[in-house]
Amino acid sequence: MTLSSSEAVVLVGGLGTRLAGELCGLPKPMVEIGDRPFLEHVLLHLREFGISTVTLAVSYRREAIEERFGDGKALGISIKYSREAQPLGTAGALRNALPIVRSEEILVLNGDSFADVDYGELLRFHGTHGQKLTVAAVYVSDRRDFGRLLISDGRVLSFLEKERLDSSPGYINAGIYVFSRQVIQSMQEGIPQSLETGFFPRLLERGERIDAYCMSGYFVDMGTPGRLRQLRSDFRQGLVPWRGMGATKVPAVDRASST
Repeated sequence: MTLSSSEAVVLVGGLGTRLAGELCGLPKPMVEIGDRPFLEHVLLHLREFGISTVTLAVSYRREAIEERFGDGKALGISIKYSREAQPLGTAGALRNALPIVRSEEILVLNGDSFADVDYGELLRFHGTHGQKLTVAAVYVSDRRDFGRLLISDGRVLSFLEKERLDSSPGYINAGIYVFSRQVIQSMQEGIPQSLETGFFPRLLERGERIDAYCMSGYFVDMGTPGRLRQLRSDFRQGLVPWRGMGATKVPAVDRASST
């Protein structure tokens, strides 16, 4: 498996209710960080690793994303869109996107978080291990705000709920995965479902293997106003390790002329 033959699916259909005051009706991945939407940084980062075909799984206010990025040519990538007739959750959205994706091994990202993962290394890890499902697990110093992972011998044993009283360090789900096509194919089609609380636990209950790609480094989930402020502060200080920052910015859509 090579990076050039790999495709990515970015899940960008969430409502972002906790960030409503920052979004002005836009989808959460469109919140501005510096002079670009968060999602644009993510797409440029993928491109710098040689991943040039991306499917965006869109739902809420999808027109804002589609108008901004179009077919991706302005960013030097190819963008396709998987549209939901109803909100399907993370697993449902991924299953809905499968007919659009051509590759056998599919990189999947949550569109509202970022981890400093070497995607090439992650894909190689996946190819030399179980080759079915790999979860990127990032080590953090305080897990109170996140679902936790129980890992042993390189395998995920369970997905644990947030525990507000437990500030211990450990591994959490980074929201980055590599799926084999057959694993996505096994999901029930057209049914709202969550990867984290539904599909993954069911796989483990059936005795299926989920490999853990353990890493440390920068991680942000911008799902709350406080974490969004931290991300913006980190960005101003040059602490966010996004690649592709020198790329041409996508021109803003002239809404007056597009209506």
